[in-house]
Amino acid sequence: MKITTIKILLLGWLLITPALANDIYIQQSGDNLDLDIIQDGQNNVAGTSGTAMSLTGDNMTFSISQVGGGNVIEATINGATYTGNINLTGGTNTVDLDCATGNCDTVSMSIDVTGDSADVTVNLGSTADASDYTGTIDITSAATETFTLTVNAAAADADIDITNTLGSAGNTATYSQSGDGDINGHSLVHSHTGDGAVIDMSQSGIYDNKINVTTSGDGAEINITQTD
Repeated sequence: MKITTIKILLLGWLLITPALANDIYIQQSGDNLDLDIIQDGQNNVAGTSGTAMSLTGDNMTFSISQVGGGNVIEATINGATYTGNINLTGGTNTVDLDCATGNCDTVSMSIDVTGDSADVTVNLGSTADASDYTGTIDITSAATETFTLTVNAAAADADIDITNTLGSAGNTATYSQSGDGDINGHSLVHSHTGDGAVIDMSQSGIYDNKINVTTSGDGAEINITQTD
């Protein structure tokens, strides 16, 4: 069994100009990838909307850590049985992970964001073969966060915790779980702390779907739709 290992450490120091940044663009095809990326500085890029990183293959493990403000992670991921860990610290960061086509079976994803004004989007299985998604999302901020999770899979299990440390800033979270599911159906656990939250949740599938919501704060708007 051949294993591809890529480890990248980039440090961008703001000595004179705030324009310094580290850019990474990866086009990887092959099984058993082990990818570690650490970027420390401002305005770092691991793929963009115009030139996203592309990871294709089965049995992948990837870890991306960015420290600093204005960072971007844009990646297209296609492959069965992969584990991803994303860790962001700093303000105004963007994460967009897409596994909409191909094979996206048995995906485990962990995203941890600490800082202000993050925009996080995860899209899994729109037209792909997908089953057994497990996701854990933790967002802590003092400003507005936008989180969108779209999963079309045989079984989706998502656990999301959003904490707004300033109370009045407000967050927007949108969840969509679809697909017939296995006998366990879909599960979504959402916990939110802070005022002014807008939360939209939808689940569909022929088996039991479960949503557990815990909120603390004033002025929340919560919309839940479940269909067979």
